[in-house]
Amino acid sequence: MSEQPETPARPVRRAPNIVAFLLTGTFIGIVVGGLLGLQATGLDYSRVTAAGLMAVIGGVIGAIAGGVAVALIEYRSLR
Repeated sequence: MSEQPETPARPVRRAPNIVAFLLTGTFIGIVVGGLLGLQATGLDYSRVTAAGLMAVIGGVIGAIAGGVAVALIEYRSLR
């Protein structure tokens, strides 16, 4: 029998899941924004309207934060 030479082990690069980071950031932003909107007082809007608006704004900010986080992790993994 012929023996095959051992191949050197190569490091495996694991890329972060971009969609998971974006969805998680969006979800957290919606929850935090909605809760902040429910706490708003003295506005011309109803509490539900304020909570919905803040949830949308929080979702956008959360998605951006998730994108920044995945970009930093990706940059770090390429070093």
